[in-house]
Amino acid sequence: MFKKIIKYLSSLRFTILLISLLGLIFALGLWVPQINLIKGLYFVWQKRSPGLVAFLDLLGLTSIYTSPITVTLWVLFFLNLSLVLWQRIPVVKSRIAISAAKITDPERSPGYPFKKTYTIPADLNDETLINQLRKRRFTVLGDATGFYGVKNRFSPLAFGLFHVSFYLILLGGLISIYTEFVGFIDLAQGESFHGELNRYNTSPEPQMPKFGAPPDASFTVKSIVPRVTHNTPTGISVLLVDGNGKFHDVDINRPYNTGNTSFVFKHLGVAPLFVLKDASGKEVAGSYVKLDVLQMKPDKFALGGLTFTATFYPDFVLEEGKRATRSMEFNNPVFFIVANQDGKRIGEGLVPKNGALELSGYRLEMPDMPFWVRFYVIKQHGILILYAGFLLASIGVIWRLLFFRRELVGAVREQDGARCLIVAGRSEYYKSLAEDEFEKMFTEIAGEKKVEG
Repeated sequence: MFKKIIKYLSSLRFTILLISLLGLIFALGLWVPQINLIKGLYFVWQKRSPGLVAFLDLLGLTSIYTSPITVTLWVLFFLNLSLVLWQRIPVVKSRIAISAAKITDPERSPGYPFKKTYTIPADLNDETLINQLRKRRFTVLGDATGFYGVKNRFSPLAFGLFHVSFYLILLGGLISIYTEFVGFIDLAQGESFHGELNRYNTSPEPQMPKFGAPPDASFTVKSIVPRVTHNTPTGISVLLVDGNGKFHDVDINRPYNTGNTSFVFKHLGVAPLFVLKDASGKEVAGSYVKLDVLQMKPDKFALGGLTFTATFYPDFVLEEGKRATRSMEFNNPVFFIVANQDGKRIGEGLVPKNGALELSGYRLEMPDMPFWVRFYVIKQHGILILYAGFLLASIGVIWRLLFFRRELVGAVREQDGARCLIVAGRSEYYKSLAEDEFEKMFTEIAGEKKVEG
């Protein structure tokens, strides 16, 4: 009974069944909204269709990729793959093994499509003939009366290597999916981050891992320097210093990597320091404010009970009485501020760096204007396993196709008073290429052209 179960679990029929069921799971995941993707919209959907959502939740279809049935199918698939690989080990070992039993009559050996006879010089002794084959990387058993040779004897191992790589790719992919954390965080120059979960942006909400913890990272943003050339953003330099005092320079295509976590630059904004004072010059409030204004769209902030609308001009110019920017280079950065109190406008005007805006009963100053950046944060534990799988797959394919196996059998015999070398050969792939190789090799060894085919 046990052997029957193992036989079925390792069968091709069971493999096809599992692949079909997993394909169905993925198709349902595309059709049925998933909680981890729609997040807040899920509750709206639940309120509008409580019966349908409850039914789908009961079946686990709204979180189908992590549902018990999906996990069970993956476990069975890995079991199937492991059993197939285990059963292939004796086959691979038998193909690698060589013995005298493989020495057969080259004229009558089945399965060898290449068969030729060559005359050989009388002074070419038997040992030299065998050594000539060994110099061409053939492993040879026997002697001139009958021999078996194989080139790239261990190429069948590439089959097992490719199966192991497939196992690692699937394993790495699954570990990555179930341990993945994705979030966004906005940090200004001078800010420190120590892995606090509440520091991540709430829109979109962080995607928590099914297994494991959020990223454990600690660093301080020392400086943010955008690079703009000829009115075109060309890069950015975000200098970070980690908890060990080591510096890291983040650019558009150069993230900060720590452990299994990557902090990728995604967005740039301005974080000016605004200080609000009353009519007597006493400070009412002050704060660095992260403003998303580099696309010439206004942004709002609140300070000291007042609300402000800010529009940013990186290279301010007044053209025919209208506010504009000459370029996207930060040559003359200026804010246009509109202030409101209790819904009523109490002032508006231009505020350059180290400038101020007089309001009704207040004064708004901007003594500093650093930048802030938005990092895309992703943590995955299976990436190295995934890369190792792809590397093994590449090695397996190259090994199998470029270093393919060639086999030959042969014997030296007397025919019509001449000393002749009779050979038969075959290869796994590239039959014509291998036959050309055999033809050239034996012609060189014999020192003469073949006398019959």
